[in-house]
Amino acid sequence: MNNRAYIIKAIHSALLLVFMTIFNGYGATSFSYVEDDLSVIQTSYPFIFTQEIDQNNFRQDSLNAFRERAIFAAKNNDIENASKNAELFVIYSGETNFLEYGYFKPFLEEEPFLSLVQTYSIKFNWRDFLYLFSSVIGFFIGLILLFRKNQDKWSSGLISVFMLINSVFIFHNFLYTTKLVFAAPHMLQVSATYAFLYGPLIYFYYKRITVNYQFSKKDLLHLIPTVAVLLLVIPILVLPGEEKERILFNVGTLDREPYRIIIVFGKFLSLFAYGGLMLYSYIKTNNSLPISKQARKWVRNLVLLTSVYVISYLIHGLNITEVVSWLDVFLDVQIIAMSLTMLYIGYMSYLKPNLLSVEFTKKKTKYKKSGLTPSFSLELKQELLSLLEGDKIYRENNISLAIVSDRLGTTRHNTSQVINEHFGLNFFELVNRYRIEEAMEILKNDTNKNLNIIDVAYEVGFNNKVTFNKSFRKQLSLTPSQYLSSLRAS
Repeated sequence: MNNRAYIIKAIHSALLLVFMTIFNGYGATSFSYVEDDLSVIQTSYPFIFTQEIDQNNFRQDSLNAFRERAIFAAKNNDIENASKNAELFVIYSGETNFLEYGYFKPFLEEEPFLSLVQTYSIKFNWRDFLYLFSSVIGFFIGLILLFRKNQDKWSSGLISVFMLINSVFIFHNFLYTTKLVFAAPHMLQVSATYAFLYGPLIYFYYKRITVNYQFSKKDLLHLIPTVAVLLLVIPILVLPGEEKERILFNVGTLDREPYRIIIVFGKFLSLFAYGGLMLYSYIKTNNSLPISKQARKWVRNLVLLTSVYVISYLIHGLNITEVVSWLDVFLDVQIIAMSLTMLYIGYMSYLKPNLLSVEFTKKKTKYKKSGLTPSFSLELKQELLSLLEGDKIYRENNISLAIVSDRLGTTRHNTSQVINEHFGLNFFELVNRYRIEEAMEILKNDTNKNLNIIDVAYEVGFNNKVTFNKSFRKQLSLTPSQYLSSLRAS
């Protein structure tokens, strides 16, 4: 099995596990409930965080007592006790529609009933519409990119999986913000299963489209954090729906807080690491990337979006873990940033159907209609090298493309094409490269330190010191003076 097959199989396995947990609490471990006291008998799991819960509150007589006390308090305008007992009934029975009871209607706009309604009652606003819309669009675009033909399978596979897991994550948040999650308990911890995939997916997608990165078996090591978190949350994923519902109301035997901290900060560290690598690579190699102008713009936007994504997730993580409470105003910034990213990718996919095609990131052939044959091109290349290395024509301060073409016995167009295709440079970049290389040798061999920098510049063909310094710095990231100092220091 080749490297690509290994990695595709690993991605498919991870996706299969995610979707199985979405649609069903598969392989649910049996939990027995004793009818007389409704005590939960929990199978013991390794690495599972638990909390003590008063199981008596689940008894039918206890639920009836909470219900009657809430109604009695409401009839007597005792809002405090009405809300307190109403909440106890809701969280231990799971019946959120109890808050719609007629006796509570006069208090729904007053505290503490208002907070109670906001916490447990289903609601839907413009933000929730954005989440739902972007998750559906993202899922749809992700599938299209995954199965579209005439595209690089690696890059399309990576970005499509990124889109799909983001879509599920946004939909998960839609369920939480609308409180529909109480009706979909099997979504509990589903997003955690792929929390550490975001960074590797977007980073390797970037590497693939910019330098045509070739994958190997060692790249599977990047899946180790995902495997680790799967082992951590599988005991939760296999719980029956009733116990998951109790956990969502924070009255289950599972303590969610340790998982929240581990997943949130672990995901941020992963995003920060891979996002940092991506940003560093972009800054270092952007100008030399052999990609089209259109692809360069896409890559730039991708880096910017990833940077915003990482920063906004930090804010989101600090909010939901309650590390910094004053950031509540930014509670949804990460989800909104993610939603806008999804919509942007969807828009670009529609606007530029060839976004992930084989030809998208390649530079267009500048001399496509040229009559220069490959054999003649190689012949001209050898003659040009002879002029540069043998005759050292670059020393002539009035050298030009026309003069070199005349000596080669060909047209300026052919000479330019040869230089561009065989050296990846334009005419003056090639000439200045040879000039700087000789200048370096002259300075290195000046053991007596008798030469001035301007003398060296004139000797190798430059007309002035400014151009010499600029070309020297561009090629070596050092000025001639700094280069001299480095030679003397060694």
